[in-house]
Amino acid sequence: MFPLDQDALTARLQTRLLGHPLIYLDSVASTQEVARTAAREGAAEGLAVVAGQQTAGKGRAGRSWWSPPSGGLYLSLLLRPTLSGDLVAWTVMALSLGAAEAIEQVCGLHVDIKWPNDLQWQGRKLAGVLAEGAFTGQRLDYVIAGIGLNVAVDFTDQPELAKSAISLHQAAGRPLDTAELLAALLERTEAHYLPMQAGRSPLAAWQARLHTLGRPVVAHLAGGRTLTGVASAVLPDGGLRIDLEGGGSEVVWASDVTLREQA
Repeated sequence: MFPLDQDALTARLQTRLLGHPLIYLDSVASTQEVARTAAREGAAEGLAVVAGQQTAGKGRAGRSWWSPPSGGLYLSLLLRPTLSGDLVAWTVMALSLGAAEAIEQVCGLHVDIKWPNDLQWQGRKLAGVLAEGAFTGQRLDYVIAGIGLNVAVDFTDQPELAKSAISLHQAAGRPLDTAELLAALLERTEAHYLPMQAGRSPLAAWQARLHTLGRPVVAHLAGGRTLTGVASAVLPDGGLRIDLEGGGSEVVWASDVTLREQA
């Protein structure tokens, strides 16, 4: 699957912003860190850092992300959105929508979203999306938006992961052209990001793909607290409102939310 031909890939892109420039690395500790360093040094919006392997990849809440060689597609984008700081989640929405549409376009698989940042097929995880904002006071300076996508990951030796995750190769039943997938990912993400930059929220389209919404859930919060209820709505900033079993409701932003039948 790897390595990719960076020059051929760049020539293949039809984007105006995302992927210009594009840096491809066979292996790196973290694409997020490479993009963050470039942002601090003044790199322009649109930079894409792509790797075939991460040796220290991180997911949400600082968790490690298993990134074996020649198995995944790991991408980080440098974005400088004109957003208030409480709307950083919009970049997660734009990237999630772009990835879902790219997978459907290239693989023919219908993908939905598990709140807040996982892409899944038939209940099994295909990808995770992460957005990390940098601020000066209350001003949002930039966002590093990343995605780790299981393209050809073999979960045979990871039985626990195999229960909840799947690769695109396995789901599609055939090998995939990773360069085609990456080009589609950048193009479809840009189709959501540019309107977002102009002030249009991606919330409605993102919410329409949410597997979680309207279903009984269990939310595991920091400190060991658990909420049980129905995921009833998503707020403009991406928070999930849960109508509680015992009455009332609560909004969560950074918890693990699982469908009750899977809990």
